[in-house]
Amino acid sequence: MLDFSFNTAKSVALRIGPRFKHVCAPLVLAGADLQYVHHTKYLGVLLKASRQFKCSFDHAKIKFYRSFNAMCYRAKNASSELVCLQLLKFICMSVLLYAVEVLPLTKTEVARLDHALDRAVFRIFGCSSSADITNIREAVDISGVTGYMACRYMNFQRRYSTCFPWSSMMLNCVSC
Repeated sequence: MLDFSFNTAKSVALRIGPRFKHVCAPLVLAGADLQYVHHTKYLGVLLKASRQFKCSFDHAKIKFYRSFNAMCYRAKNASSELVCLQLLKFICMSVLLYAVEVLPLTKTEVARLDHALDRAVFRIFGCSSSADITNIREAVDISGVTGYMACRYMNFQRRYSTCFPWSSMMLNCVSC
């Protein structure tokens, strides 16, 4: 027998699958019923109850905008936009792209994250047309979210395979 004690006040149940909306029997843990929730945060990622495994990136965008606004406020006396861009790349992007290398993202979610990045570039340079924002992003080497995701996924694979020699077989099976 395992000697565990569970905090049932902090434990919840999240349903994922085709019948996620239907009422079912309560789950009992340590003599207490678990509450069914529509979303919960686990390791900094907001998981959503749905037909398939889904995550919400609204909290990531909020944290991105919060860190970007704080960075802009602190750097308002900096006369160079390039300083703000470097801070955007190294501070704010890590907040926006937290855990994207291991989560399944839809095209819509990628587009929403990319739009947040476009708004930051707009705020730094003050241009409003999407063509101008695209040109600026190309000139200063800020790729789209898909490019950052691919790079982060490759780094994740490399680090994971060095920690666990058998993991390359697993990662190859998952990407098929």
